[in-house]
Amino acid sequence: MSRPTPLAADVGPYPPLVDFGVIGNLHTAALVSRRGSIDWACFPRFDSPSVFARLLDEREGGFQELAPVEPAVATQAYLRSTNVLETRFRLAHGRAVRIVDFMPLAPRKEAEGLAMVVRVVHATGGPVRLGLRCHPKFNYGEQSARWRRVAGGHQARSDGSALTLLQPWPATPESGRLTAEGVVRPGAPIAVEIIWGTARPTDAAPASLLAETTRFWRRWSNSGRAPYREIGHDSAAHVLRSELALKLLSYEDTGAFVAAATTSLPEWPGGRRNWDYRYAWIRDAAFTAQALLILGHVAEAKAFLRWTVARLPVDAVRGTLQVVYGGHGETDLTERSLPHLAGYANSRPVRVGNAAAGQFQLDIFGELLDAASVLSRTDDGFVRGVWTELASVVDSVARYWRRPDHGIWEVRATPRHYTHSKTMAWVALDRGVAIARRLRIDDERVVGWAEAADRIRSMVLQRGYNPEQRSFVQTLDGSAVDAAELRLPMVGLLPFTDARVRSTIRRVRNDLSTGPYVFRYRVEDGIPGAEGAFLPCSFWLVECLARMGERAEAERRLEALLPVGGPLGLFSEACDPRNGRALGNYPQALTHIALLRAVWALGGRKGESALTASEGRSGDQT
Repeated sequence: MSRPTPLAADVGPYPPLVDFGVIGNLHTAALVSRRGSIDWACFPRFDSPSVFARLLDEREGGFQELAPVEPAVATQAYLRSTNVLETRFRLAHGRAVRIVDFMPLAPRKEAEGLAMVVRVVHATGGPVRLGLRCHPKFNYGEQSARWRRVAGGHQARSDGSALTLLQPWPATPESGRLTAEGVVRPGAPIAVEIIWGTARPTDAAPASLLAETTRFWRRWSNSGRAPYREIGHDSAAHVLRSELALKLLSYEDTGAFVAAATTSLPEWPGGRRNWDYRYAWIRDAAFTAQALLILGHVAEAKAFLRWTVARLPVDAVRGTLQVVYGGHGETDLTERSLPHLAGYANSRPVRVGNAAAGQFQLDIFGELLDAASVLSRTDDGFVRGVWTELASVVDSVARYWRRPDHGIWEVRATPRHYTHSKTMAWVALDRGVAIARRLRIDDERVVGWAEAADRIRSMVLQRGYNPEQRSFVQTLDGSAVDAAELRLPMVGLLPFTDARVRSTIRRVRNDLSTGPYVFRYRVEDGIPGAEGAFLPCSFWLVECLARMGERAEAERRLEALLPVGGPLGLFSEACDPRNGRALGNYPQALTHIALLRAVWALGGRKGESALTASEGRSGDQT
């Protein structure tokens, strides 16, 4: 990986990522820009082909726009404790328009059957003329629409796909695009609906759908008895937004969590590090389940664990879990490029699918068992019910921990013996032992797991720590500093009081950070081009500094990082360290989880109790 270099040009017509709010229905999501345009939407699932993708190609991607025809100043905010988005336009003479965007949530029995976006428009201070433009481009921008009139609006079709647009004004279709204009008056709100398919799947009026959707999100976000509610730190608003963002990135019907809502948003403008994150990584999903469990959402953690153990019979031939799946357990995620799309900020290639599905990543087992261990403290009966499957995962680690792997960063090069990966193999075995003992399970394999865990831990301490660097390093017997080693004390390999841990944290701070921003590593990884600072690592450093007692610096870093999330508090994967501009797929679950941990670590004893619930035998592992 090379250091970032100055851009030849800015991102041009592409809005900053923090200018987008995200709405969703627990099956898919849409990105709505501050200019009133839906520039990213895949129907009916997160990983379905896009219908609107102007985010990835200003000319060819497709969009649906609703905004005043005269100059206006726009702002966005979420309705309190919801994923319902409000875009407010202020115009001349005291007039204003607010557009409330949301995706109604389908009853569980309907699953994906309610893929629609509702846009409710209110005017105040006087009448306002709005323009409506709809230009769907099916199958990632490859197929244009053919429009026909239907009751209440128009319908776009292309090769078996259909999108219905219900609008209150006469509209004109031309060259695949539909346009309309109309006036909204105070006290007379209007609604525009975008429906996947040929028929409106519900009889409920837009106002009723809005009330129902708002009620769902508020009940959900207030349903848990979460430690953060008692933490004195002043970042509770960011915690709540992260909580809601994590839930938004989930499948209601399967329990899977996707890593992000988008594909191919670049880790550096114009670069090639553009990946598809609309899938369920075992690692990221386990992190998400664990965070939501600490927030009091036990049902989500159970659903994730059910979904994961259901993968095990499918993967019996392989003998191990796949790294990443489709949201319904799909294993074929063949990666391909879409050369007809220019990419965000002209960053090619645009990719769909992800070749990481074919990698071996040893650390995923540790993250899974760590989440199961936390859940066993809350509902030991549930974990007992999936013990057979969990034990098979621990057995896999006992068999495979000596193998090199591709690591947490999914390096597309020859597998290596990564220090973090070996540590997470220790976590898998350690948590397997802890769960068995907690549940009083008499299993003769437990003794062997404990012995293997001790061997791995000794190896990591002897060969993963470089005395000359005064740091744990990226690979066994290596010298490169890697921010992934910040996680070693987080998972309990050593306590934060250990001198090796403290010197590692300082080494990462000194060698890998620029201001509050932290890079993953500084060595070549086989992929050309630069990348931005990695936001999860930046928040990991905040947590580590807080928990080793350097709270003042941790506070300063946290306060400097929070503006990267923009006015909505939504965080991407990376940022430009020169100006804090968001980069990478958005919103990114891993970043929001790292933010949560950082805030909890700064919350004092109550925050620390939430974090240490995930740790194994760290107290006697000095």
